[in-house]
Amino acid sequence: MLIIGLVVSVGLLATEATNRSYNRWAVNVGEMAITDHYLSNQEYKGLTLGMEAYHTAYYKGSDSCVSWLVYDHWRYGRLINPSYTAMIQYISGNAGFASHYNWHPIKGLTLMAGGAIDIYGALKNQSRNVNNPSSGDIQINLMASIGAQYKLTWKKWALSFDYMATTPLVGGMFVPEMGQSYYEIYLNLPQCMNDVIHFTSFHNRQGVRGNLSVNFVLPTVTLFVGMTHNHQWWQANYMNFYIKELSGQVGIALNLGIIK
Repeated sequence: MLIIGLVVSVGLLATEATNRSYNRWAVNVGEMAITDHYLSNQEYKGLTLGMEAYHTAYYKGSDSCVSWLVYDHWRYGRLINPSYTAMIQYISGNAGFASHYNWHPIKGLTLMAGGAIDIYGALKNQSRNVNNPSSGDIQINLMASIGAQYKLTWKKWALSFDYMATTPLVGGMFVPEMGQSYYEIYLNLPQCMNDVIHFTSFHNRQGVRGNLSVNFVLPTVTLFVGMTHNHQWWQANYMNFYIKELSGQVGIALNLGIIK
């Protein structure tokens, strides 16, 4: 499963003890490279654009130790092969729910560890292919994540530095066989499900994504800039797939509890 593109740190900003409802939105611009052997053996590279949103808070009664997070990511990429003879249009979306345990060993420092259930879908279209011009990704994964935040506070203002890294553990994914059209899959349901639905773990699904952000915390709003690295690889039916991305982002976050 790809958790494509720019991923804001999963809940780091949202875990301050005074926050009851923290909501974050961002836009992303960067470069993406993908290989999808169902469409082509070549690497396609180009510009990616995205939007994402995060909504988080502490669980009631957790004493500022356990936080929940709901998120969604949306991506668009226009990717070209090395010889500039073909293009892939890429559209993807992620949605998930996460929980993290938070430690506060010293003032201003928060350490986090937890996991998430993530659902990912993507559509890739290469108009040069005649029989199979499109490829689709559907994946459900259990993710592990760790992170840290350090915050410097001056009266009602603050500056914080965040980093979060995530990796897939186990899950399932949809991958057709080489040359197998989606119409053929439809005609042969459910007999062909064993050929297109695959269990995922470290043997056929690996990846890491990380986000570093600098956050300017004002009394009721946070402005932030950041960068994300994202490397994902998976394999099924003798085909390899990968995504490499480096992106920048800007965004805004609101603490609705404080505003109320």
